[in-house]
Amino acid sequence: MKRLFIFILIPFFLYSFDFSKSYEGKNFINKMHIKYGFSKRYVAKILSRAKFREDVLNRYNGKLKNATDFSWQRYKAKILIPQSIKLGKNFMKKFDIYLTKAQKIYGIEKEAITAFIRVESKFGLFGQEYRSLDVLATLAFFKNRKQRFFKKELEKLFLVSKKMRKDILQIYGSFAGAMGCVQQMPSIYLKYGVDLDNNGIKNPNSMADCIGSIAKFLKLNGWNNNLATVVKAKVKGDYFKALKSSVRSYYSINTLRKFKIYAPKFRQKGAYFIKLYNGNGYDIYLGDNNYKIITKYNYSKQYAVSIGLYRNRLKNY
Repeated sequence: MKRLFIFILIPFFLYSFDFSKSYEGKNFINKMHIKYGFSKRYVAKILSRAKFREDVLNRYNGKLKNATDFSWQRYKAKILIPQSIKLGKNFMKKFDIYLTKAQKIYGIEKEAITAFIRVESKFGLFGQEYRSLDVLATLAFFKNRKQRFFKKELEKLFLVSKKMRKDILQIYGSFAGAMGCVQQMPSIYLKYGVDLDNNGIKNPNSMADCIGSIAKFLKLNGWNNNLATVVKAKVKGDYFKALKSSVRSYYSINTLRKFKIYAPKFRQKGAYFIKLYNGNGYDIYLGDNNYKIITKYNYSKQYAVSIGLYRNRLKNY
């Protein structure tokens, strides 16, 4: 008698995986106990409740285009439009008391702080769609291009939970594990978190604390309110295409001129050369030290340029 086998296909992203029983999970449990003093039983219990997220993993293993860093066309269409700038001005009026307080403490202009919060979460509208434990466990224990980074962030998530006095299972953020209105990775929260509203907790979901943490980040990294951040450049011919444009592509002004790249309003002796594809050609910008500082928060040219331009348009609105 022939046997009939029936296979039921279950979507991989719903697959039940016990992180606590994997080889890497057991190593992680031991490390958290030795390095930070967490109970092995506690860490194992938490990992056993983490859910595998295939959709998140696909963003970092090359299966989805522009999944972790949006295109320049999208930034321009969503961020750098009149309606978006108006939202920023309204935000500045609504939260002026905290923006003013942060400015007094850290010396950072309101427009720069506002620009970060706009680009990161549209003023708190986005950024809490995923449980952070699920995201970071998935990316820490499954192969992807930033696995080592995410394993460290998973460590820090346990510390964030302890510092916030909040159940780690109730911490939510983005598809990358970033939390709150300025999308702080756990390590960023631990380093730059601020209790600006003086309620006793550095809360990544508190707009006041978000304002304070961005101001602190910019202050400690050397932000200069008098620098332009980014300036639109002009080119002659196609010489500029031969010049490398990565996040850290820095050249003297003389070198840029040799490649027929000009920006009369740019006053520094050197600049970061930024070439962004706009769908039909390229938008060319020069960045100063403020631009470099933004890329320390997010290693992306289009992200940094968007914040720089948004900040400048707020100032000129």
